[in-house]
Amino acid sequence: MKIIIASSSRVAIPIILELEGSTKHQLSAVITNPDKATGRGQLLEPNELAAWCQEKKLKVFKPENTKELSQMVSDGGADLAITIAYGHLIPEELLQVTKYGWLNVHFSLLPKWRGAAPVQHSILHGEKLTGITIFKLDRGMDSGPIYLKESVNISDSDSTDSLLELMSVIGAKLAFDAIKLVEQGVVPTPQELVGVTFAPKFSKEDGKLNWNLEVGTLFNRYRALSQNPGVWSNLGQTRIKIDAMRISYTSHVIKPGELLIHQEKMLVGAKNGVIEIERLTPAGRNQMSAAEFVRGLPQKSGLTLG
Repeated sequence: MKIIIASSSRVAIPIILELEGSTKHQLSAVITNPDKATGRGQLLEPNELAAWCQEKKLKVFKPENTKELSQMVSDGGADLAITIAYGHLIPEELLQVTKYGWLNVHFSLLPKWRGAAPVQHSILHGEKLTGITIFKLDRGMDSGPIYLKESVNISDSDSTDSLLELMSVIGAKLAFDAIKLVEQGVVPTPQELVGVTFAPKFSKEDGKLNWNLEVGTLFNRYRALSQNPGVWSNLGQTRIKIDAMRISYTSHVIKPGELLIHQEKMLVGAKNGVIEIERLTPAGRNQMSAAEFVRGLPQKSGLTLG
């Protein structure tokens, strides 16, 4: 079977590697997003998946619009297309172009957390269980009938990136199991109409930390959003991106938002405890340790984050 992979993320790498090593199936093409202008110089750069494919000398298509996407799929002659963190709804008329339609590898137990950021929402809400769903695309958003599901535990130390890395490997193998079902003519099961929740993409503003929340809630937001779009707070007029933090079990009693400098450590009060900031990136500067930042502070008392 000739298979197209459509993705804009590194989570597609395991399934591409599975296809590369398969004797039954062939990678027809990789479709991803166009290059984006990034950095101060606004130079066009490929996303991580496109860069990886180029290193491996795999052909990558970057359609600019639906018309180009439709042309690439039609010309490719693929039997099946699989999306995995592609970031686009596939037009209904395009779903019929390939022989077996389109599958999606989704990182939640549907119908819970339909949308672009299911893993982030799971961690943000302090959940202990998530999973992977392989389903057939229809015209809705993550609403198509299901072939397979597999549960995955969320540990207290998991971040979005670490959990996605694990789930992408499991998802690749589950997708191959689903391909067998497609070949056998198995009819997927319609999704339940109860328990539907949505997981929209996060913005930079969503990363602002509210120090009046409980410690566990703050730490879950850090675990969910620190890598993308980032978590941050303001120290006076300076925005500080927080790159590493942990729950502290210090005996210090600190008011929510109050910043205590103690032995070159940055301790911040929350509703029911204390957070220690370990690494940070002040606006306009490079990432540094808390100790490096503290040594450069002209004032080390009476500070607040907000």
